[in-house]
Amino acid sequence: MVYFVGAGSGSPDLITLRGKNLLERADIVIYAGSLVNPQLLKFCRRDCQIYNSAKMVLEEVIAVMEQAQADGKILVRLHTGEPSLYGAVREQMDRLDELGISYESCPGVTAAFGAAAALNLEYTLPGLSQTLIITRMEGRTSVPEKESIQSLAAHRASMAVYLSAGMTGELSRRLIEGGYDRQTKAAIVYKATWPDQKVVNCTVEDLEEAARRAGISKTAVVLVGDVLAHQGYTRSRLYAPDFATLFRDKKREMDPQRARTDLQPEELIPRRLAVLTLTFTGIKQALHVKDLAGDIFTEFVIWSSYGKRHAAAGPLPEGVEPVESAAAFARDQMRPGTALLFIGAAGIAVRSLAPVLKDKLTDSPVLVMDETGRHVISLLSGHLGGANALTRLLAARCGADPVITTASDLEGRFAADLFALDNHLAVRDRRGLAAVAGRALDGEKIRICVQDNRIRRLQGEGDLYRGLAVVPWPPAGPVDILVQEEDNRTGNSCPAALRLFPRKIIAGMGCRRGAGQEKLTAFLQETLQEAGFTAGDLCALSSIDIKKDEPGLRGTAGALRVPFLTFSAAELEAVSGEFSESQFVRERTGTGNVCERAAMAACRDGGRILLHKKARDGMTAALAERDWYVRI
Repeated sequence: MVYFVGAGSGSPDLITLRGKNLLERADIVIYAGSLVNPQLLKFCRRDCQIYNSAKMVLEEVIAVMEQAQADGKILVRLHTGEPSLYGAVREQMDRLDELGISYESCPGVTAAFGAAAALNLEYTLPGLSQTLIITRMEGRTSVPEKESIQSLAAHRASMAVYLSAGMTGELSRRLIEGGYDRQTKAAIVYKATWPDQKVVNCTVEDLEEAARRAGISKTAVVLVGDVLAHQGYTRSRLYAPDFATLFRDKKREMDPQRARTDLQPEELIPRRLAVLTLTFTGIKQALHVKDLAGDIFTEFVIWSSYGKRHAAAGPLPEGVEPVESAAAFARDQMRPGTALLFIGAAGIAVRSLAPVLKDKLTDSPVLVMDETGRHVISLLSGHLGGANALTRLLAARCGADPVITTASDLEGRFAADLFALDNHLAVRDRRGLAAVAGRALDGEKIRICVQDNRIRRLQGEGDLYRGLAVVPWPPAGPVDILVQEEDNRTGNSCPAALRLFPRKIIAGMGCRRGAGQEKLTAFLQETLQEAGFTAGDLCALSSIDIKKDEPGLRGTAGALRVPFLTFSAAELEAVSGEFSESQFVRERTGTGNVCERAAMAACRDGGRILLHKKARDGMTAALAERDWYVRI
């Protein structure tokens, strides 16, 4: 019997327990003497026969294995690191198959993971990289053309480059040519986990000089990627308090260090994306974005003026629609529920948008991406429109750099529009937003007063919104922010730079599969009007989770700029109250009522039904009023 065993990255205590046990049982060991730590051979019996494969060719290795099989002995083929990576094991296994000799594999710790441990590195940081590329430069052994360093670098993912320490100058050039920024963090880890391990931190541009200064030309792995900076990433959802798992329920109170409360930024991103391209290169980039991130949206539409300007170029690729100009695109696509992505120069986007811009409270979110896909810029409606969140999400999917220019984000200052968004508060006056933003950026405390002192402080230390000073209700003097119901007149005489109003209404909806968005939106607006409300009073749209991907419902939420929340049948059944029940609905969904229960489920900490189920043409809607409060 032959066992292929991974020796680990260097340190003898990094071999697996199974690998150690196999070495202790082995009658014969063939080890890669040029790379495997010889200290591992101390696990072998004294009578174990040991061969150094560094001095052998394949035929000699196979001959030893064949003789071991004939003698009924256990043979361990001890490879460096993890045998499946650059271990040349397949050719050995194929020969053993031909000879009818049985074999098994025992994994090991590869150098990329030994190097990560040396740097306390996580290769897959949310918002930066979710992919690790393990590759090498071509040297005496070729590399398939489709796997060239340049083509792999285009992804800008985390990368571990093996067997290339002697070619760092050429490696640096190809990484930059492929897509990495010159200042992207890099590291050279020599003999990871060995006693003489050496770590050299540098940038992609400085790889050659860093290797020269450190005297490293072999036995090293080169790491590249933004994750090496250990910053700029988003928090993992795995341990987020509001993220339920099989083993943990969603927490009621949120982490005080989080920048959001009930909503996640992704929930506020419009689910229709309209993309404009001006060149054939831009078209290819748009189709690439669609492949990588199209599933985020219920509708992903690509428009291009390339065919209009270059008639001889022939028809546009499938999935790309013609448009007269960038100005026509901006005029037609700036609408509720749609995000705009310009692929090309930011100046073109600015000039084409100028005539159609109305107000930061209602303008669609607008992004710009360069034709190489290296940068995604949040250009318009960063907070209230969700452009900043969408920029980060697209950048993470496409391996680009997110460019956020909002001053409050960059300087860590209080942002009144995000505060309003997090707390489901309506903003009616953008001038008030600007006034409060100016005070916050000057480092001044923002005085806030909330009707009836409806404030909840989060558990734990720290403030969710630093820079706020709470003024008790009713206010005795001027404040920066006054939060009160619109029909409340108490305290209205108090001067306030910005007035915010609770959005208290939650709509629960159900529908037949394939119901159109325009029809659903009109039905909901009619339902709101019947109860004396407008879309401006709406806090959220909710339904059962089997409808979470229903385009009509998601589109309606996007058009009205509210989050779309869904709940399982079990969660809906757990909601207490009197609801109109339907056996037909229960058989189809697992609960006797969707719209009323969903509206109440979204109220979370308390609410009441305002309008019971209304049904028409396969659509149902109900309205609930939530008990509102402000989280500080």
